[in-house]
Amino acid sequence: MNALVSKARWLGSLAVAGALLLTGSGSADAATNTSGGPVPGVPQTVELDSSPASVAVSPDGHKAYVAVKDTTKGAKVKVVDTQSGAITAVVTLSTGLGAGPGPLAVSPDGSRVYVLFSTARKAPLSSLGAIDTATDTVVSSTEAPDQPRPDGTFPGALTSLAVSPDGATVYVGQDGPARYHRPAEPGARVLSFSPQQQAYTTAVPVPGHYLGSIVTPPDGDTAYTATDENLVRLDTSTATPTVTGTTPATIGSRPILALSPDATRLYGVGNNGTGYAVDLATDTLTTLDLAPGQWLQNPTVSADGTRLHLLQQDLTSSDGKASVLALDTATNTLVPAEEITGLAWVTGLALGPDTHTFYLTVNSTLRILAH
Repeated sequence: MNALVSKARWLGSLAVAGALLLTGSGSADAATNTSGGPVPGVPQTVELDSSPASVAVSPDGHKAYVAVKDTTKGAKVKVVDTQSGAITAVVTLSTGLGAGPGPLAVSPDGSRVYVLFSTARKAPLSSLGAIDTATDTVVSSTEAPDQPRPDGTFPGALTSLAVSPDGATVYVGQDGPARYHRPAEPGARVLSFSPQQQAYTTAVPVPGHYLGSIVTPPDGDTAYTATDENLVRLDTSTATPTVTGTTPATIGSRPILALSPDATRLYGVGNNGTGYAVDLATDTLTTLDLAPGQWLQNPTVSADGTRLHLLQQDLTSSDGKASVLALDTATNTLVPAEEITGLAWVTGLALGPDTHTFYLTVNSTLRILAH
């Protein structure tokens, strides 16, 4: 599918979403799928009545999973039917007062949803929950193992997760140990979790204080992660992953990564408005000056590889102003005409498996937009 989309079409989608907020969910007929592939989401706005943190979509496109924080009832995942907009299940991860969730990941076969969460107010993310999508129930809830740390420090927060292509391993990122209201110390690491054993099996130290996201190419033999200091390549072909290469790259405390569909290019964005593009065949890194002074999140590459879409949070705005940027991957330049504007307080962005539906968590809603 051609990823080129006019700004008018983007804004039209936003208008449709706003109208549906007043009139109810969109018609499921609009999402009729005749190709046998993943279905597109129906453009609409779904009221969540909670503060959303992140969103992920099932491989068939029928369900969106939204991790939410309920101020009085803890961390939950709400399951949304992408055709009707109905919330079909609410899965409780923690009932701790003020407990909150973090990122989500869906297994390649769609049978499990993994989510990081905290167990108390203002506590760091420390637990990994696994949800059976057939029954919408929690099948395991596992605290991260302790890490080597100096006296007076506590374990670093869990930050990210990714599922291996075969679904047999979940990789979880963790910051280095920290002191109360102090920066993290060196000691970031990648943990391996076995869904079959329902336990962590290995921990791989990586150079850095803070760990960003983890991505797993479809070959199943490698993984990439990024810290506040380096882009790191891991060999995951054995039961114990090992670091096989590091490239100095500083784009913020927790860089977020995205792979091109053919796994030949890797993109990273950070909280200082910069990013990088890496040719994985030659390990050549190109720095991208995207939006100085802005916080960049949730990069995702279009199905044809021609566009990198990413969420920009305006750190100078008091009203949560946000937008979705589009980068031409051939020239590594932004395409202003394709920017989505008029957003505020956006916490998550996902591109559906149909490759042309966007899912955004905005305020207390899930907004589904046609690409």
